[in-house]
Amino acid sequence: MPALLFSIVIRESNTVDTSQSRRAAREQQQKKTTRKWAATGAAAIILLSGGVVAVNHLNEGENRGTSPSQRALPQECATTQNVTVETTPTMAQVLEKIPVDPEKCITLDVSIGESSAEMLSQAASGSSYANLWIPDSSTRAKLAMTEATTELTSISDSLAQTVAVVVTAADTPRFNHWTDALADGDAAKMGDPQLDSGAFAAFMSGIAEVSAGESSPEKLTEGTGLRATTIGVDGEPPTSEDLLAQVEKDESSAAVVTEAEFTRYRAEHGGDSLKATAPGSSSAILDFPLYRTSTSTNSTIDDAAAQISDFMVSEEGRQALAEAGLRPTGQEALKDGGALGSVTPLTQTNPEILEQTWLSYSLQSAPLNALVILDASGSMLTPVEGTDKTRMDLMVDSVLAGSQLFPARDSMGLWKFSRNLESPDGSIADYQKLVPVRGMEEVTDGKTQRELLQRAGTSISGSIGSTDPTALHDTLLAGFREVKEHYEPGAANVVIMLTDGENYDEGSISQEELISTIQAEQNPDEPVFILLIGISQDANMEALQTIASGTGGEAYPTLSPTDIQVIFAEGLTQVAAEKAKEATQ
Repeated sequence: MPALLFSIVIRESNTVDTSQSRRAAREQQQKKTTRKWAATGAAAIILLSGGVVAVNHLNEGENRGTSPSQRALPQECATTQNVTVETTPTMAQVLEKIPVDPEKCITLDVSIGESSAEMLSQAASGSSYANLWIPDSSTRAKLAMTEATTELTSISDSLAQTVAVVVTAADTPRFNHWTDALADGDAAKMGDPQLDSGAFAAFMSGIAEVSAGESSPEKLTEGTGLRATTIGVDGEPPTSEDLLAQVEKDESSAAVVTEAEFTRYRAEHGGDSLKATAPGSSSAILDFPLYRTSTSTNSTIDDAAAQISDFMVSEEGRQALAEAGLRPTGQEALKDGGALGSVTPLTQTNPEILEQTWLSYSLQSAPLNALVILDASGSMLTPVEGTDKTRMDLMVDSVLAGSQLFPARDSMGLWKFSRNLESPDGSIADYQKLVPVRGMEEVTDGKTQRELLQRAGTSISGSIGSTDPTALHDTLLAGFREVKEHYEPGAANVVIMLTDGENYDEGSISQEELISTIQAEQNPDEPVFILLIGISQDANMEALQTIASGTGGEAYPTLSPTDIQVIFAEGLTQVAAEKAKEATQ
């Protein structure tokens, strides 16, 4: 009698409706990530059908709307206990092959597509949909657990394994290191490592190379920064099938995917002209650990976990793994149709590099909701030593260069400040709202936001008086309140002030009052970050650093327009690092 199968329902995560407003889309995205920095499932079919059975659900959180499949079960199973499992599309293929134990009568309800951040957020709140979780990597799980400040019960360190590969057609360039592949966005395409297994393994491989001294930190930063600011910027990130099809059609040079995804693609689509390699015949290993997310004492969950673990080491399990393109634990090469032979495991040995690289990517890949405030006081007309530019020239050059860096997903507005400025409506304030915060490609009066920012920035220098004072404190507080009022969920909400750092305004609040007021008004659940950029070597960095330190922000000097690129990457990352540190204390 052929073995009957666990009852499987494969669920698919919802995608954001493109007809939504920017705010609605971001609010929906916020619900899918524990960090408010910004954050695809694969479709699968229900296999088999059969008779009606009664099912007892064990899931303790939200029921996402579908009952387990009604199908034939062992005669001994008049009723079943249903255990929910969250995993990847590749592992879901394997789980559907697990036979039902007629004594236990446990069925599996398998869901795919949730991010690790969402999974851990649910687990931390006690509302997890899934009883069990099988992510693609224990490293990914540990990063998510650290971020969510929660710990899951580990049942198995590894159920299966796969590696990252670079897939090319004949006579195409190859890479000596994974960091080379990461840094070459034109030649090697990949998905979002926050969701995509192949991209995540490539990231881990690059981090391991740097940890071992085989590549430079600068090369890694270049590659991860490039991916953060390009992947998914103009639409949904590509799937592994999309990437492989592009290579096969000669629409791109190379695709970074997993060996399992490549193997499955060739089995389903052919693609005999494609070849998979790994730089240095090495890769980080994705190990598919098994975790218990439920806090329930119901032993059925543990029984289901034991059945899953036992199946993976059985002959039937090894066959199911091979059909899904996965290696059994131990990295044995795939015998039939595998992409690679033996692979040297790459293991990161420096946790600090891992955590900072992943944090940097998470922050840089998030949408930016920023208000940029430019110092328009008389001191900004001071020439910058060693150049033919004034401080104002240097600042405007930085803003013009910076406005070209941000993709369409970002939003930015522009203010200028000095003292007693007259707005178009005749009102007097220490600042002028030149361009409200809008999406970079949103069109107003026939011009994109990017063009409006450029035009407003270049016009500032002609309106400065040589004796105009600087109401830095009052303006920074007003900017903080503006961003707080128009907080965008799912984005990095930031006030970016470029100034020479001097507050000359007899009627303004003091530095101490500024800091204490922002501290009192800051909402830890919807934080507004402050990034202060000192213009020229004469900038009062001591004052800026004091304000930044007191408000949980960062302060940096800039001596050239190109410095702005480094400042945004490093400054925002450090802000997030400090907030993450506070959350764990």
